[in-house]
Amino acid sequence: MSEETQRKQRIRLKRLVMAFAAYVVCGTIVWLYYLTNQTEQTHISEIAFATILSLVMQAGFYLYMKQGRNLKFKDPSLTIQQMIPGFIWVTYLLSITQSVRGIVLVFYFVILMFGIFRLTAKQYLALSLLALVGYGLIIAQDVAAVSPHFNLTLNLVQWAVLAILLIWFSYFGHEVHELRNENKVKKSQLIRKRMEIERQRDEIHRTNNELQVVLSKLSTQATTDELTGLANRRHFIDCLQPYLEQSKDDSEFSICLLDLDHFKQVNDRYGHNTGDLVLKKFATTARKCLRKNDLLARYGGEEFILFLPRADKFAAMECAERIRTEFGKVIFHEIEESPSFTLSIGVTLYSSNCDHQKSENLIARADAALYNAKQRGRNQVILAEPAVNDNFAA
Repeated sequence: MSEETQRKQRIRLKRLVMAFAAYVVCGTIVWLYYLTNQTEQTHISEIAFATILSLVMQAGFYLYMKQGRNLKFKDPSLTIQQMIPGFIWVTYLLSITQSVRGIVLVFYFVILMFGIFRLTAKQYLALSLLALVGYGLIIAQDVAAVSPHFNLTLNLVQWAVLAILLIWFSYFGHEVHELRNENKVKKSQLIRKRMEIERQRDEIHRTNNELQVVLSKLSTQATTDELTGLANRRHFIDCLQPYLEQSKDDSEFSICLLDLDHFKQVNDRYGHNTGDLVLKKFATTARKCLRKNDLLARYGGEEFILFLPRADKFAAMECAERIRTEFGKVIFHEIEESPSFTLSIGVTLYSSNCDHQKSENLIARADAALYNAKQRGRNQVILAEPAVNDNFAA
C-alpha cells in the first residue's frame, strides 16, 4: 500500500469513527426517551438489540477497512454501503418507538449528511425511497394492528413531511455533489496548468543555461586566441584602454612586446604543426613567469604582448628576462634533435605626458624597443623609456 493510499485510508477510518459517534448520539437519545418513560410500548430488549446492532455494523465496517478490502470498490469509503444499513437501523427504531417517531425521523438526515459530498441525485432518491417505503410499511403494520395509541393522521403527516424533506435533501445533495465535482475538475485543470508552467519554466531554465553556455563560448572565442588560449589582440586593447583612461600622473605600469626569433624557419623546416606546438609551449612557459593580474596576449603570428600593472622599469625588465630565460630552457621532445628557441623583447613604461588615452603610443614605443633588440642580434630584452634615449640590454 502506497503512502498516499495509507493517508487516504486513515481519513476513511477517521470518518468511520465520526459515523460511530453519530450512532452513539442517536442511540443515547433513544435511551434517554426510554428511561424517562416516553416510549411506553417499547421493550428494553428492543432498544438493546438496536444498540448492539449499531455496534456490530460499525465494528464490521472498521475491520473491513482496516484489512484494506474496501480498496477494491469504486468508492473505497463505502458510503452507500454504510448508509443503507443505517437507514434500515433508523427504520427499525421507528418501528419500536411509536410515540417519539418525529424525533427519530431526524436520524435519517443525520445519516444523509455523511453522503453529501459523494452521492449522486439517483443514489439520494434511492435512499429516500427506502426510507419512505420502510416508514410506510410501519404505518400499514400499525393500522392493521389497530393500536389504541396509534395516531394515523399524525403518522401520515410525518410521512409526507419526510417525503418533502428527503426530496429537497436529494436535490441539495445533488447540487453539492456537482459543485464538488466541478471543483475537482477545476483543481485538476489548475494542477495540469501548474505542471505545464513548471515544465515551461524548466524548459526556459534549460534553454537559458544552454544560452549562457553558448554566450560564454562566444565570449571566450571573441576574447581568446584559439591556439594558445591567451587573450587575443582585440581583448588586450579593450583591457588596456580603460586602464589608460583612468590612469593618473603617478600611475606605474609597463608594456612588453615579445617575438620568437627566426620563427619562420621553424615553420619552413618542421612544418606548421610544429610551429603551433612551439607557440603553445611558449604560452605555457610565459604564464608560469607572470603574476595573477598580468595580462599576456597573442598580438599576431609569433608576436606576443604583455601588460604589467604596478611594475616599474626594473620589475618589467626582470619579468621579461625571466620569460626569455625560461623559454630558452624548454626542450621539445616532440621534435627530433630539439632546437633551442630564443626571444627578443621590447619593454616600455607608461608616461602620463604622451600615453594618456593613447595605447598606440605605448605599444609603438615597445615595438621600437623590440625592433632595436632584433637589430642588436636578437635573444635580448631592450627597454625604451619615454623621452629617454638610454637603452638597457639584457
